[in-house]
Amino acid sequence: MKKIIFRVDDRLIHGQVIEGWLKHFKINHVVIANDKVADNPLQKMIYASTLPPGTELSILTVADFISSFRSDRYKKDYVLVLLESVDDLYAIKSMINDDVYVNIGCVASREHKIEVSNTVFLNPDEIRKICEIRQDFEVFIHKVSWEPSVEIKNFNYILEGNL
Repeated sequence: MKKIIFRVDDRLIHGQVIEGWLKHFKINHVVIANDKVADNPLQKMIYASTLPPGTELSILTVADFISSFRSDRYKKDYVLVLLESVDDLYAIKSMINDDVYVNIGCVASREHKIEVSNTVFLNPDEIRKICEIRQDFEVFIHKVSWEPSVEIKNFNYILEGNL
């Protein structure tokens, strides 16, 4: 597994993330890149209290994450960057490189969303954004580490109604 994981999961930190990613890969640094959480002291406290002892947590706005990403801080340890939405992933797409594992874990069903897996529901705009990222980098649907991942190859078929 690559040392840096960008994971889209609208629940951010929860049991599957802790058991299936942090413990499985011995990740010791979690970054939540989310504007709403970064501005909410109560949510910050709640998320900090859920992590195993010794796990560092950084909660940053998306813009602050982009500014800090090139620092050596993210190169020494395994890092899990949690994003709430495909829009947030798209906003940081310039940070994606061959050392980053891009993972769509869970995006809940909502009105006008298309089911692309049992845990991922996307609207046409989100599908287009993932297709754009996929032109340069691999993107996977991967719920938990011990289950097989599914590489997203061509979501354009979904937009064309061929699912």
